[in-house]
Amino acid sequence: MPTSSYFDMTNQFNEKVSYGEFTDPRDGHKYRTVSLKDGIYYTDTLVYFAENLNFGKMIAGGTVQGDSTKYCYDDDPWYCENGWGGLYTWSNAMNLPSVCDSVSLGSEQCNYSFARDKDGKLIDGEIIHQGLCPDGWHIANDGEWANLQTKSSNSVAYYMGSKVAGFGSNDYGLSILPTGCWIPLGGKFDSIKKYSLYWLPQQYPDYDDSAYGVIIQSIDVSRTARSVKTQAFPVRCVKNY
Repeated sequence: MPTSSYFDMTNQFNEKVSYGEFTDPRDGHKYRTVSLKDGIYYTDTLVYFAENLNFGKMIAGGTVQGDSTKYCYDDDPWYCENGWGGLYTWSNAMNLPSVCDSVSLGSEQCNYSFARDKDGKLIDGEIIHQGLCPDGWHIANDGEWANLQTKSSNSVAYYMGSKVAGFGSNDYGLSILPTGCWIPLGGKFDSIKKYSLYWLPQQYPDYDDSAYGVIIQSIDVSRTARSVKTQAFPVRCVKNY
C-alpha cells in the first residue's frame, strides 16, 4: 500500500558533478548519466546511469513479471517516479521469459545464453547483456561494479551513494539509493534504507533458481551473493563500449 510519508529527493544527485543526459526512446524517460575513468576495460571511460532504470508498467508485487512490467516499492508508483526506479525479477531484468527464474539458463525450458566475445570466450565479469536496458546500453556487469569498488576503496555506499536516506557523500555522482527489494518468501517489500541490491547477468552455479547479485550496505559490498531470481531488484545500465 502507498507510504504515508516520502523521502526528500532534493539531494538525490551531487550538483558538483557534471552529469550527462540520456533519453530512453522507448518511453521518453530522461536519465542522468555519469562518466568515470576506467583503465581496466577496453575503454578509458565507463558511462553509467546515475539513477536506476524506470521502464515498464507497474504491477502488484508478486505478480509474474514480463512484457515491460515492473514493481514499485510498497506497490506505490511514487518510488518508481521519484528516483528509486523499478524493481525487476532476474528474468525480467535480463529480458528473458519468466520460466528462466525457475530453471537454469541454457536448459531446454530456458534455451538462451549470454553473448560471447569475439574470441568465443564467455567471461562472467565481462558479460555485455542488454537485458531491459535501452539500445546501446547493457546491465552493469561484475567487472563494472568492481570498478566502482576500486575507485571508492570498497566504500561504494559512501562515495557513490546518494545523500537521500543516509547512504553517503555521493562524491562520484552515482547516486545509489538503499532501495530494498521484493522478497517472494513472505510476499513483501523489505529493507529500504538498509541495502541496495542489483542483478548481475550471471546464473548462480548449481542452483537453477538463483543468480548473482550485488549487495551494497553502508560498510560493505558483496558481488557474489546468491539471490533467488524471483526477488526483485533495481537495474543500473552502462553504455556499450
